[in-house]
Amino acid sequence: MKSTKKIIAGILLATLGVSTVVADDNNPGGWDFEIPGLRVSKAANSKTTVKYSVSSSFSFGFIGGVSQDPGVGINMGQSFEIEWGDVINGEIRVGRKDFLRLGMGFDWRNYRMTDRMFVKEPDGKILTCDYPAGTEPKFSRIHTFSLSFPLKYYHYFNKKMFFAIGPELYITPWASLKTKYYENGEEKKITAGNIHENTVSLGIGAEINIHHIGIYYKYNPFNVLSSSFGPGFASMTTGIKIAF
Repeated sequence: MKSTKKIIAGILLATLGVSTVVADDNNPGGWDFEIPGLRVSKAANSKTTVKYSVSSSFSFGFIGGVSQDPGVGINMGQSFEIEWGDVINGEIRVGRKDFLRLGMGFDWRNYRMTDRMFVKEPDGKILTCDYPAGTEPKFSRIHTFSLSFPLKYYHYFNKKMFFAIGPELYITPWASLKTKYYENGEEKKITAGNIHENTVSLGIGAEINIHHIGIYYKYNPFNVLSSSFGPGFASMTTGIKIAF
C-alpha cells in the first residue's frame, strides 16, 4: 500500500509539468530554477523574472541486459523503460549555447525474460530457474520504480537542436517480481515484493533532440538487484524522448 501511494504521488507531481531548456544569445552567467508549473530565471546583468510553465518531457525505451550472470537473459524486445524527467530542475548557463542542468524525475523499468523465470526463495534471495515441466511460459519480470537525478551538459547547435550528456543518479525505493505461465490452459501468476533491489546506482545518459523529438541512450553498470540477494545483471537503454 505504501509503495502504491508513492507511485501515485509521483504521477500526480509529474503531470503538473516539467521544463525544457531554451537557448538564446545571452551571455553566460544566467540561471533558471523550476518547480512544477513555476519557473524562476535570471539572465546575466538583469533582474529575476518569474514565468509559469506547462512544458514536459516523456521517454520510452527498450532495455538490454549487460554483464548478466548465467541463467539471466533479459529480452530487449520485451523489456522497456518509461520516464517522466526533470520534474524539478535547476540550470546554469556556462556558455553562449551551453548549460549545466540538475534535475529530478520518475523512472519505471520492466526487465523481462521468457526462457527462464525469477523466483523468490523463503530466505529472500532471488534466483532464476526453469519453468515447471509441461507449462507454457508467458514472461517473468523484475519491475523497478526510481527517482532519477541527472546532471547533464547541454549544447545547442541552434534553437531547435541540442545534444546532452552526463551522469545520472538513481534512487530505487521499490521493486517487484512477477511471473506468468500457462498450465493445462490456465494462467498461473507468481508475484513477490521486497526483492532487495539495489537502492542507489549511477549511470550515464546521452541524447540528441531536434524540434522536441529525440533519441537517447543510457548505460548503468550497477546491478539491478543487491549482489547479496539476487543474480547479477546491469542495463543499457535506447529509446525516444519527446519534449512538449
